Amino acid sequence: MGAAAILAMLTATACTGSSGGDYAVPKAACGVQVGSELLSPLLPDGEKLTQRDYNFGPTQPRCELKVDGNLVVHFSGDVVPAGTDVIAVNERGMRGLGHPAAANIGQDARIADRGALAVDSCSYGGKQQKFVAEVELKQQAIQDVSERRGALRSLLKAYLPAAMKDVGCS
Repeated sequence: MGAAAILAMLTATACTGSSGGDYAVPKAACGVQVGSELLSPLLPDGEKLTQRDYNFGPTQPRCELKVDGNLVVHFSGDVVPAGTDVIAVNERGMRGLGHPAAANIGQDARIADRGALAVDSCSYGGKQQKFVAEVELKQQAIQDVSERRGALRSLLKAYLPAAMKDVGCS
């Protein structure tokens, strides 16, 4: 089942999982199974959580989570050529998210104050490629930066392999 089908099912069933205020936090982020306990700390209190999937193609999943109509988390993934220096390409954007630091997730990763990026090697379409997963916080539910970074690290560690599998990158 693809991310879009799972997303539609989650939205239609009001998202089961732990509470994030007056709404239920899903066990999947944009169709990717991560566990509500990893997603919940990054979501603010509110009344309604919605997810919107707007993939740019089978190798470029995109999704956003909104609470009460306000964008709170943006997820993206990309299958890129094996020779791409993902960290260098995304360096400026990661600096814009606040003090990126290396993390031990996948082949390489960066955790910043308001977002995270991880990359790992995979096979896609019979060729060696890389998969890049990014999570960007548009609102900070956790005020303590160290705690927020820890929550981002935990989420990304679960999200990267699950998102890779979801796009067929093994």
